[in-house]
Amino acid sequence: MFISPVEISDIDPDHLQELFSYWQNIKGDKHMPSRKDFRPEEIPSLLPYLALFDVSDKPYRYYTRLVGTETVKAMGFDFTGKYLDEVPSLSAVRERFDRIAENGIPYLYKGQLVWSEKSYLDYYALALPFSKDGQAVDILMYGTYYHFPEGERPTGYL
Repeated sequence: MFISPVEISDIDPDHLQELFSYWQNIKGDKHMPSRKDFRPEEIPSLLPYLALFDVSDKPYRYYTRLVGTETVKAMGFDFTGKYLDEVPSLSAVRERFDRIAENGIPYLYKGQLVWSEKSYLDYYALALPFSKDGQAVDILMYGTYYHFPEGERPTGYL
């Protein structure tokens, strides 16, 4: 399931609703907020579920600035400090990254981690763009939620 543009009523997990509301608040009347609008200390409980990517100019390339601990637990590895194209298992998400980098419109994706060793997991990804000039996307923020089958949830996960 791919939804774009996103409304808060489209989002199921509470922490992703909270993230979307926060993004809308810091965006205000602008098309997208800038990185300077984002204050991590305002949303400390959401940080484990975030991933941040720097976006280079066309052709787009995505540098992983941060991967939250809950994504690392769910995926089983940390790709902080790597470019998206350096992590072969993430190549399946490239088209969605390019889409938001091109149009600057948030999206919600719900599916399975078919590109992961944990392909049995359902997950949500809420993608939110940032721009320092209000036009070109320079940072992508992803909020995630992983739905584990009963008894398979890693320690400390929602």
